[in-house]
Amino acid sequence: MLDARQGSYETAMSPKEYSSVLIALDLINHPAILLDRNGSVLAVSGKASKVFDSEFSVRGRRIYVADCQSRLRLEALLDRARLISEKQVPSVSHLAVNRASRRPIVMEAILRSSGSNTLPCDVSVVLLLTDLDEMPVISQASLMEVFGLTPVQAQLASRLAKGKSLEQIAREMNISPGTARNHLKAVFLRTATRRQGELVSLLSRLR
Repeated sequence: MLDARQGSYETAMSPKEYSSVLIALDLINHPAILLDRNGSVLAVSGKASKVFDSEFSVRGRRIYVADCQSRLRLEALLDRARLISEKQVPSVSHLAVNRASRRPIVMEAILRSSGSNTLPCDVSVVLLLTDLDEMPVISQASLMEVFGLTPVQAQLASRLAKGKSLEQIAREMNISPGTARNHLKAVFLRTATRRQGELVSLLSRLR
């Protein structure tokens, strides 16, 4: 628990029955919050807690959203979760939480029907979080395994995925711009892409 005076938050404890769900979601890079039928927080994954800031967090057992419009949209979503009957199939909704000084947090809300047995019985909503300010972390080992890149090519590709320019990458890797372009051409060939934008879009699908 962190000091609220420092603009931080209180996180709900994660009981053992939720741990396997949260660990699995963290492993596939899906920060998650589990809620009950009343919108109270049951558990917060480790990666979800790292998304929290002064404008979006968990306080006590409730989600705190500073932006008024985002808060109203979240409340409407939780109202829908309460109305889902046992006969309905699980549904997915999307919600953006706006922040004054940063890009939004995107929520993918999985609304569970009361008769579903795929989650602990008291979990009604799973919120999967994406912080649009967080730079993607692409494993170089994954790039080497999936596309057959060399270590240098994988390093260059992973840095491109973080939004860095080829010139900046060449400086960081202590290689010439010409050498960087040659490595990029090899990456294009091995990934069946033709442009940096297409390459970055492809790499962003890896977690």
